[in-house]
This record gives sequence, C-alpha cells and structure tokens, in this order.
Amino acid sequence: MARFGVDLTAAWRPRVGMVTLAVELTRALLGLAPSRSLVVFSSRERVPGLDGDYEAVFSPHRNELANKFLWLPPVEALSSLDAILYPFWPQPPIRRRGAPPAVLFVHDLAFRLRPDEVPWQQRAYLGTVLPPALRSAAAVLAPSLATADDLLAVFPLPGLEARLRVVGEGPTPLPPPGALPPGLEPGFVLAVGTLEPRKNYDRLAAAHAALAGAPPLVIAGRPGWTGDAPPGGPGVRLLGHVDDATLAALYANASLLAFPSLYEGFGLPLLDAMSRGLPALVGDRGALPELAGEAALVVDPESIEAIAGGLRRLLAEAPLRRRLAAAGKKRAAGFSWAATAQQVLDTLAAISK
Repeated sequence: MARFGVDLTAAWRPRVGMVTLAVELTRALLGLAPSRSLVVFSSRERVPGLDGDYEAVFSPHRNELANKFLWLPPVEALSSLDAILYPFWPQPPIRRRGAPPAVLFVHDLAFRLRPDEVPWQQRAYLGTVLPPALRSAAAVLAPSLATADDLLAVFPLPGLEARLRVVGEGPTPLPPPGALPPGLEPGFVLAVGTLEPRKNYDRLAAAHAALAGAPPLVIAGRPGWTGDAPPGGPGVRLLGHVDDATLAALYANASLLAFPSLYEGFGLPLLDAMSRGLPALVGDRGALPELAGEAALVVDPESIEAIAGGLRRLLAEAPLRRRLAAAGKKRAAGFSWAATAQQVLDTLAAISK
C-alpha cells in the first residue's frame, strides 16, 4: 500500500482560500485513500475538524521558515513516503537524500504579476523558494488554465509544461445558515474576501456609492496586511471575519455577490456563490472569467463606472439575476473536492517512487 504525505503545517491559520483548499482537499483525500495510508504533517496539533484515520506528525513550529528550512527536510526524508503533496506553500528548497517525489500546488502568481498588492515578506519568501521548488517537483498543480499560463510565462523552465496539470477546486462546505448579523436585512450586495488591495474594495465602494437607493454593501473579510483604512462610505457595512454559519446566511440572503477582484488564481467566493444560486459580478482579470463562463456578469475592475453599471443591471433586472443564478448552479455542479482529490491521488500515484 502506497504511503502519501500531505503538508498542512501552514493550515493553523484562519480560513482563507489557501487554507480552505489545503484542508478540504486533504479531507477528500482521506475519503478516497485506504485507511492509514496518508501521513499528515501539521503544526503542534491536528488541524481542527480534519477527522479520519491517518497518521499525524506534529511540527513544534508555527513559523513557515522554521518548518521548511529546519524541520521538514529531515522529517520528510525519513518518513518512508512514496510521494508528498504540498498544497499550501512550496516544498523545502533544499531536500535531503531519500525525500519523496513532491507535488506542488501553485495558487496564483500575484507576487510576481501584481507585486504591489502582495506583502513584501510573501514576495521575498516565494521569490526564494518557488523557483527551486518548481525545478524539483515531480508534478505541479494549478487551479485554473489562467494560473497555469501565468506560471509558464513567469517561469519558462525546461520540462515544466510537461509536469503541469490543472486541477480545479470545490465549493466551501458550510453548515446550515445561521442568523444574519443584527440590523442586516435580506437583499444586500455581498462581497467576501480579505481586506487587501487586490480585492478592489475601494473601487467597489465608490461604484456602490454612485447608485442611488442601492441596498447596503456588506463586506465579510478579515483585515489585510496593509493596515490601510478599510473601505467605507454611505451604506457600506464591514463585518470583519465571520463564522461559517454566518457566512452561509450571508450567501443565502444576499441579492448578488460583488467580486471585482483585480487578480485571482481561482476565485473561491465566486464558486461558493454560484453553487448556492447567487448571481455574481466579477472582474475580467485572472481566472475569474474562466471560472465564471457565462454564469456571471464580467466587468472591467479598474473602471468604477463599469462596476457601477454592472451592479445597476443586476439590481434592476430580475430576469438577468435568475438566468445567472441558474447558470451558476449548473456550472458549479462540475466542481467538487472529491473530483479534485481523485485527480491529486492519481497524480501522487503516478509519481510514486
């Protein structure tokens, strides 16, 4: 029986897109792989909510550099693994003799394509560890064709294209909807994501302010890395981080999702909205048009007028909302963590030593 490893040492962080992918993909792998065939490396304790019959190996560190430069190199080499998956950050840049073949997941290339919208620490780290990781990985996964194309354009390494595979994501599994936050009534415009420049909230708030009589713009997301003042204005309500039951309630009671991001490697909030029949407005950059297909309204995210015009159409045209809601549910049905996990499991088996 093959033994595969999964690195979840970075998944102690609060839920964001990369944490969701790493944890939900591992959960789905546990449902497919034979009992005790997965070895999960995590930081200090088991990842909360990740149940299943697997071997757990704990790092004493929370720090990414300590894990990748000090702890993981000897541990992965001595774990008798046939292959190992790195679904969050890349594998150690220097690997020891006996290290298993690695599968690396590259979420996006924002640190190179939009560096001003990425923390300098992340730019420095990925700029250091990603190039050697791409050279040494037995297989490289990207969540979209757009990200795969970005990867090949930024890193034109010999043989990379042959090792590169596109593996989509699945919707975030949420519990039944809880109560809406106090004072919030159904029908609002919803935006979901960390408060950071790439999410384009300032233009979204300005576009919303241009719409007379528009329902509130509700933004659910934790503060980002810049420390800038959060977006504001008349009718804008910032919720900060919300729990999963509240997030489910927001999706269930919004009139539409506003997601005019400047760049996404996949776009999990869009998939979450489509899977729940919520019509969406998205930016025409990165992977969002690819994920949306014909199931969302696509606009220029750098134009406040275009965002405002899209919001106006979606709020005013009930037939358009119904059409996008139906198309979104149909499109989202083609994405699941089980399908993603099967592709990843096949990849791990193919590269096993």
